[in-house]
Amino acid sequence: MEHFVILRLPTQDNGIFKKIKQLSKQHPELQVLEMEALPALTFQALEIDVSRRRVFYGRQEVTLTPKEYALLFLLAANAGKVLTYQKLYEAVWSDDSLGNEINAVSCHIYGLRKKFRRISPKPSFTIRCVREVGFRFEDAEEK
Repeated sequence: MEHFVILRLPTQDNGIFKKIKQLSKQHPELQVLEMEALPALTFQALEIDVSRRRVFYGRQEVTLTPKEYALLFLLAANAGKVLTYQKLYEAVWSDDSLGNEINAVSCHIYGLRKKFRRISPKPSFTIRCVREVGFRFEDAEEK
C-alpha cells in the first residue's frame, strides 16, 4: 500500500517545505508529490486564481460557468490582444467551429459582462468587441 502526503502551502513557506522534504526522507513509505502553484492573474480589482479556478472582483467571489471562466481566463491571459471568435470557440468548446462560433462566444461574453456589472456598474476592465473579428480584454490601467 502506498502512502501519499499532499500539502497545500502558502506562497512564502519560510523553509517549511524543505523541512517536510527532510522528514519524508526519514519515512521511505511516504511519497511526496510536489506541485507548483499556478500564479493568479490580477488586474486592479479582478483576480483570477488559476490553481483554484476561482474569480474575485474586489473582495467578492464571482460565480462563473466553466465556459465563462475559460473565456475570461483566455482573454485576460492575452490582455490587449484580439482573440478571434474561432480561436475562442475552439479553445473553450474543444471543437471545430461550424459557423456558430460568433453567437456562442458572444452569448457567453454577454453573460460575463452582466455578472461583473452587477457587482460594479463600471468594472476596471473591459471585454471589448472587435467587430467581425473577436474580443479583446482591456485593463483600465493600460488605457
